[in-house]
Amino acid sequence: MGRGAGDEEDLTPLPVERGAGQEATSSVGAEAPPGERFAVRRSRSWWVAGLVGLAAVLVGAAALSGPDRKHVATPASHPPATGESAATVPAGVDEPAPQDWRRGAAGPLYHRDFAAQVWTGHELVVWGGDPDGDSGAAYDPKADAWRAIAPAPIPARCQGASAWTGHEVVVWGRACRLTPGPSPGRSRYATAGAAYDPVADRWRVIPAGPIEAGSVTTSVWTGGQWVVFNPVSPTGAFDPASGHWRILPPVPRPFASIAAQWTGREVVVLGTEILEKGPSAVGASYRHWTAALDLGTGRWRELPQPPLELGATAVWDGRRLIAWDQNLNAAALDPSAGTGWQNLAALPVDFTDCSPQGARLGAVVFAEQCGQGVLWRPWDQTWERVTHPKSLAEVPVWTGEDALFWVGRFAGSADGIWLYHPPRTPDRGADPG
Repeated sequence: MGRGAGDEEDLTPLPVERGAGQEATSSVGAEAPPGERFAVRRSRSWWVAGLVGLAAVLVGAAALSGPDRKHVATPASHPPATGESAATVPAGVDEPAPQDWRRGAAGPLYHRDFAAQVWTGHELVVWGGDPDGDSGAAYDPKADAWRAIAPAPIPARCQGASAWTGHEVVVWGRACRLTPGPSPGRSRYATAGAAYDPVADRWRVIPAGPIEAGSVTTSVWTGGQWVVFNPVSPTGAFDPASGHWRILPPVPRPFASIAAQWTGREVVVLGTEILEKGPSAVGASYRHWTAALDLGTGRWRELPQPPLELGATAVWDGRRLIAWDQNLNAAALDPSAGTGWQNLAALPVDFTDCSPQGARLGAVVFAEQCGQGVLWRPWDQTWERVTHPKSLAEVPVWTGEDALFWVGRFAGSADGIWLYHPPRTPDRGADPG
């Protein structure tokens, strides 16, 4: 589906940067007043969205609180030592750091939902989200220090897509705030994208592309193309070198949530549909599906249906897709083998009504379940429960050495970002990650 001229977000003073010296004008929205923080932060439930018109559900949420957000914080006063003791945590604030965990500097950004978090090889860049997401910052874990980044030429994106291309952080998606629509008196969530160069500390607007503003957008970086898709549009593949989008077929089935992974050959996705049972039914019915996109042929192929329940997610471990659901069931799929799904042991954590989430941390897969953490160990096909801060329920970003869990600043809290160093793994050959 294409975009008409009337559908474009008003970026008239923000021309697309064509040359190295061309600057982009910033447009930063007003700041929202801070709110209050819940005593224990819990995992966000996954958004029930898409073509079926379902409402978003959050299981526990952390709200805002704190001092002047324009102040850029210096590194935390306490040393980021592994196994931090209660004596190094301010009295009455937060919890001691468990083994293999340490706190980083809190930084200048207050907590916001659905912010883009991208590792550049040197820094974690955080931008966007709701509320107050027009600002951004970058964290250097070696120096344990933050810096504010240049204002972006577009307003904050929410539930958008983001990736690191090797040179730029790219972000794309719908605006967090409603903007005037093409028809008088009608508002909408406008879509736009931008790219940030951390070396030059400069943004540029990228072409809008063929994708409309779906409420759930995800993406993968293949090493040369940025593949972006949502439930309501064709799939788009963006080449940052040429600045061109390529239109590919849409995902083969609707979804309310989706996890996408790059295998080195294909884009593999795990989608979850929520089916209405009728006005007299209690709850909803969940259906899961998997498919793979061949970028060479531009075709999707359906894969076996996974044995999952309720909300689910999946992470590529270097050889197989590792999936688990809200009921703690787990399974694995090799998309090239044609052998179907293999049931795995259930996650060794307590059941909690939270959406499953996780990420690949080198040779292991980290699964986060509402303040509980486990590692999937591919070499012996087992789950290992890990120590975990009780107040933490975030998706990590892997640096190659540590997992970074950004939570943002809160008043009266030493939290802001956590660093986790996974235990050493047996020498099983080259780490595919």
